[in-house]
Amino acid sequence: MKQRAGVFTRVASLVAFGLVTMTSFAPRLAAAQATAAPNPGYLVVVGKTTDRAKIGAYAASLPPIYASLDGYYLAIGAPGRGVSWLEGPWTDRSLIFAKFPTRAGADAFWWGEAYRAAIRKRDNAGVFTVVAIEGDGPTPFEGAGAGFLVVMTGPTGKGPQELEASERAAASLIDGVKRSGGQLVNSAGIGQFTPMEGDTVFDRVVVAAWPSLAARDAYLASADAAEAKRLRGLAGISAVAAATGIARTQTPPAAASKPTGEAPK
Repeated sequence: MKQRAGVFTRVASLVAFGLVTMTSFAPRLAAAQATAAPNPGYLVVVGKTTDRAKIGAYAASLPPIYASLDGYYLAIGAPGRGVSWLEGPWTDRSLIFAKFPTRAGADAFWWGEAYRAAIRKRDNAGVFTVVAIEGDGPTPFEGAGAGFLVVMTGPTGKGPQELEASERAAASLIDGVKRSGGQLVNSAGIGQFTPMEGDTVFDRVVVAAWPSLAARDAYLASADAAEAKRLRGLAGISAVAAATGIARTQTPPAAASKPTGEAPK
């Protein structure tokens, strides 16, 4: 009986120790979960300016709106000025890639009263396609000298061959980016974005990032990139742009200098 009692006492002690340990770790685990950074939100904007004066006035009103939500530009430019269109019909369009701390922050910017008033300043001043995406974890690379690739794809039909090619193209992009030292900013899945303005025929909008332009360009020159491009051709339509990362700023170029053909968002 004494032996059984001793065993029972030791088991009870171990159980008590385990409960105390779990109790001590629980607050720290809960705190870590509560403070985990949410995924950032992004706006991807493709635009063509038709009235530079209006766009200049519009751009000048944007910095305080971005600042109020801790948003800023990751890349902004036009062909020959930080942006190169590699596939698709938008050879004359500007491209903007902007970041907010959360996906909800991108919505708060877009639908907020301040921006709803500012956007009226660019009425009839150009054509724009805007989508919002949620990041897949922290932004992997950003800042001056970072390299971005924006890949938009969509089917011309819904045949099984196109759908299969689309999946293979997405998988090829993922693998090639990873092998070249880059990382996807967001999910490559179908429908993982929200149209905000304009018509889009695409069902995927994917952004990849590299720590340098050289690393991105090495990918673009690789067999992986060639294969992904081939598969996108089989899948339907695509628009692909390379963009140069910029130092963190909330002031678009058109607001700081003479308006250009770029179309700030």
